[in-house]
Amino acid sequence: MNGKIAVLGANEPLIPFFRQAKALGYQIVGIAIERGAVCKKYCDSFYPVSFAEKDLVLNICKSENVDGILSFSLESALPTVIYVAQKMGLVSNTEECLHLTESKFAQREALRKAGIPVPHYFQIDNEAELGTIKCDYPVIVKPVDSGGSQGICKVEKKEDLERAFAYSVEFSKTHHVIVEEYIDGREFSVEYISCRGRHYFLQITDKVTSGTPRFVEMQHHQPADIPVDLKNRIKMMVENALVALKVENSASHTEIKLNSKGQLYIIETGARMGGDYISSDLVRLSTGYDFVEGAIKLAINKFEVPSFPINMHSGVYFYSKLAPEIGTVIKNHTDYPAIVEWDLSDRPLMEVKSNADRCGYFLYQQKDNRFHI
Repeated sequence: MNGKIAVLGANEPLIPFFRQAKALGYQIVGIAIERGAVCKKYCDSFYPVSFAEKDLVLNICKSENVDGILSFSLESALPTVIYVAQKMGLVSNTEECLHLTESKFAQREALRKAGIPVPHYFQIDNEAELGTIKCDYPVIVKPVDSGGSQGICKVEKKEDLERAFAYSVEFSKTHHVIVEEYIDGREFSVEYISCRGRHYFLQITDKVTSGTPRFVEMQHHQPADIPVDLKNRIKMMVENALVALKVENSASHTEIKLNSKGQLYIIETGARMGGDYISSDLVRLSTGYDFVEGAIKLAINKFEVPSFPINMHSGVYFYSKLAPEIGTVIKNHTDYPAIVEWDLSDRPLMEVKSNADRCGYFLYQQKDNRFHI
């Protein structure tokens, strides 16, 4: 075995991470509630407890004598990851970093103070505060502490703000939402890994969403089709953000928008790996760098500076009611040599409100250009 790692969370979106970690020969101690723990089958030992029970998780990790702890792309587990790591002297970010990144409001405050462009924003704690907002429309309403495109909606006029708040707040554990300026234009995500405060760029991803009103992620493509000067601007902005947010020892996933005037804005930075196969598969397929192994080696204090042995195009297309043609491609995947992995659910297509409403996907890798349908 290459080492023993504790992994918090075991639900379906984590399957590609667990699968890769197991293939690499790591011993996995899984800690998650039993319900929905489909990654249990990849674990060498599994504890059916809530990862919110910090001291219980700490005792498990001590008894298992783990070499590191992480949660891959699961942001809600980061408070316990950092708590346990700090108690055991393992590699992690600090409590200060956690405070600055787990709340979208705290994050925007830190970025704004550092002079990094973010959308104009308000934190709303209750319905009565909606009347105090003075902003131009449209706006985006989103939970202050949720992910997976849950609870996000675009509001075109003031009359619809109350209804959007009622929808969004249901997805917030703290019952707070952010109302922010809508930024038009292209959307990207940016992957980094940081060790001892040094930040190593991995890849920029072109993101395609469903657009108004829910902005569910439908496609991702690497590398982003952008000129070198824009790539450098994005890298500089993200590295400044990582410093402002005290991200020192973790993977990170940053979402950025480029508006129609050529201005860049940071939408959100997570001090964890990106989901949707971006970190688990696409980075490896486009660069040859195994991001999963990199994150694990960082957690067990065996970090190696990333290298990139290949330069390919990779991506993922998701099957849903908004993109039924993807189902046809998946069913005929043998006709497409670029497709390297696929999955198709047998559940019926449904209205797409979040990433959870997608019913399949395929991954591709291609040498000269991205895969087009």
